Amino acid sequence: MAHLDLHLHTTYSDGTLTPEEVVAAAAGNGVTLIAITDHDEVAGIAPAQAVAAHYGVEVISGVELNTEVGKEEVHILGYGFPEDSSLLREGLQRRRDARLTRLDAMLRRLHALGYALQTEAVLAIAGHGSVGRPHLARALVDAGYMPDMATAFEKLIGNRAPAYVPRLPWTPEEAIALIHLAGGVTSLAHPGKLGDPIRFLRRLKEVGLEALEAYHSDHTPAVTQRMLGWARQYDLAVTGGSDSHGPNGPRTVPIGAVPIPDEVTAQMRALLSKRAGG
Repeated sequence: MAHLDLHLHTTYSDGTLTPEEVVAAAAGNGVTLIAITDHDEVAGIAPAQAVAAHYGVEVISGVELNTEVGKEEVHILGYGFPEDSSLLREGLQRRRDARLTRLDAMLRRLHALGYALQTEAVLAIAGHGSVGRPHLARALVDAGYMPDMATAFEKLIGNRAPAYVPRLPWTPEEAIALIHLAGGVTSLAHPGKLGDPIRFLRRLKEVGLEALEAYHSDHTPAVTQRMLGWARQYDLAVTGGSDSHGPNGPRTVPIGAVPIPDEVTAQMRALLSKRAGG
């Protein structure tokens, strides 16, 4: 297990553990530095920080912003911002509103296909978090329409499925600008999952991208080494995390499951210190 994990989700987005449970689980796995990086949402940070000292865990602020370039999803991680930033909260609220509009459109398509789900059922599963497709998939399973969430994505709401509706376009450049305005630093999430990561690195470095998530649960050792080489080539710091969503979710990777060198901690602290001083 790693001593740090800078990519974690809670019930405030599509994770299955509360922020407090994430901190407890991290401590139980020997992880002492974490970032809560819910999708388009920062409300889970404060509850995690409130219990952090009790468990001997340090919690830094984080967020994962879902953006698009053409038909490809590009996720931007933000770190070290004050979570009460009005600029950040207003920007994220617009994204959450767009998620609700998208949910309504997908439900209309599902209704046309004979799946009579109601908005309230999906929102109840999302709770106080930012609603997304995993919540819709869970609602389809709970209603008995699908045997499991993976099938719901494959048959109905995945990127090429009949009820899929794309998100309102938002570019990675816009996401990076929002994080910077809020006083944070940025990292390109799980670049090994992108079709051609190098073209994104070139364009995003020009607008201030500071880091690359080289260590990730979906990266093989060979991919990680390639990402580390690109980080050196483009003078980017390195981040890493499990992308854990807790048990019983779309990703069951344990917190701290990705081995991450301690030097990544030093790089993150240097980035945050530079941003705070600049």
